[in-house]
Amino acid sequence: MSDEPLIQLESLTKSFTTEAGIISAIKDVNLTINAGDYLSIAGPSGCGKSTLMSILGLLDTATSGQYLLNGHQVHDLDVYQRAEIRNKEIGFVFQAFNLIGDLTVLENVALPLSYRKMKKQERLEIAMHSLEKVHMADRAKFYPAQLSGGQQQRVAVARSLVVDPSILLADEPTGNLDSANGGAIMDLFDELNDEGRTICMVTHDARFAKRSRRVVELNDGVLR
Repeated sequence: MSDEPLIQLESLTKSFTTEAGIISAIKDVNLTINAGDYLSIAGPSGCGKSTLMSILGLLDTATSGQYLLNGHQVHDLDVYQRAEIRNKEIGFVFQAFNLIGDLTVLENVALPLSYRKMKKQERLEIAMHSLEKVHMADRAKFYPAQLSGGQQQRVAVARSLVVDPSILLADEPTGNLDSANGGAIMDLFDELNDEGRTICMVTHDARFAKRSRRVVELNDGVLR
């Protein structure tokens, strides 16, 4: 295994120009994430957590600073290169489950693999294995509307894992769940991290932030 950090952020800043002037969503952020880490970025709503997560997930770019992923600078990659890295290296879990209603659970989980050159049967086998990891294999033929919110989020986690990503990025993954289902998702994250998965989660819920192995605070765009 490489001694290099999985992710290295150096003096990262993201600014927006508005009628009121320049607003900095995140300011001079420095952060290291190593393989196997389980990190929570905590802070109140509007503090810049989702902006930072979008940059980590290559969905957005910083205004200035450096972002190294597996030792490689990603700032200057074009849109196609970024999409390829997202599909191979990064798994996403969002507050909204983002499942496609007219696809079965198994088809939803297999969807990210459709961008790879493999046969349908192979994609479905990998997807089923991913569902087994989140204890949802028995719901493979169900549709999202037939599942509870907690079950839908488990399926979303399975979909994020199907590409065997280097890191799992979770943006308020318990935000649409009650306490019991939110706790069950956190139990699942514990299991995945114990297996060696690298997880970075943003949350405004201090109870769930404490479940991770490392917590950093983001306030008014500044990481503390």
